[in-house]
Amino acid sequence: MGFFRKVFGAGKPGPSRESFAPPSFPYAGEIRLLHQDYDRLSTGWWGVSVASPEEWGAKIREMEEGIRSHFGSFATQAGQVVPRWTEETWARVRQRLVVESR
Repeated sequence: MGFFRKVFGAGKPGPSRESFAPPSFPYAGEIRLLHQDYDRLSTGWWGVSVASPEEWGAKIREMEEGIRSHFGSFATQAGQVVPRWTEETWARVRQRLVVESR
């Protein structure tokens, strides 16, 4: 959430968006994970090809770990990498992630 949105707009989480799920399997397309409240917390578009719901779940978990490793740690000037999110914070972030397709 940007500074101006926080000051002038929604201080509370926005309405829940519907997360995309493939209508049938096998599925091939482009998807990304996006946080419902913070536009910058997202993956790029991933080309996926999955044959089953289990593969779909594994792909989503892989994308979630990508967000966690990219945004959930901070590199200090000394080069030390420290966690930015606790387990509780990550659980809250993860709850607001949705899948989008194009």
